[in-house]
Amino acid sequence: VLGIRADGYHELRTVFQSIALHDTLTFRFARGPFHIACSHPACPTDRANLVWRAAEAVWTAARRRGVPRDVAVRIEKRIPMQAGLGGGSSDAAAALRVLASRWKVEPAQLPALAAALGADVPYFLEGGTVLGLDRGDHDHEG
Repeated sequence: VLGIRADGYHELRTVFQSIALHDTLTFRFARGPFHIACSHPACPTDRANLVWRAAEAVWTAARRRGVPRDVAVRIEKRIPMQAGLGGGSSDAAAALRVLASRWKVEPAQLPALAAALGADVPYFLEGGTVLGLDRGDHDHEG
């Protein structure tokens, strides 16, 4: 962390590295309101959850009206919450991929949708090892 930028974000130089630790998301497609359930009691299951916001972003990109529906997501948490390990961001990236496929959104739109959710969400679309620059949202493959 190199300091605070004029836009309020921190200036970063960091290395992102994929590891084997992961949450498991299960998507069930059935009629009804969009719903999230989580194995961890402190995990939000409303709009505070990045998976919910990912669903809203894909729903809008698919030019659907109203709020997302007809999907239930179950999150089995293995990544510790609030640990800086990208659990919510990686879950959001997974949701973007699954829901874009389901709701017919072009994969080329995913990086922009991911960036709108958080600086590190685009990284989790690809994974691997990258050098994160600026807010952490610009990368240089290493």
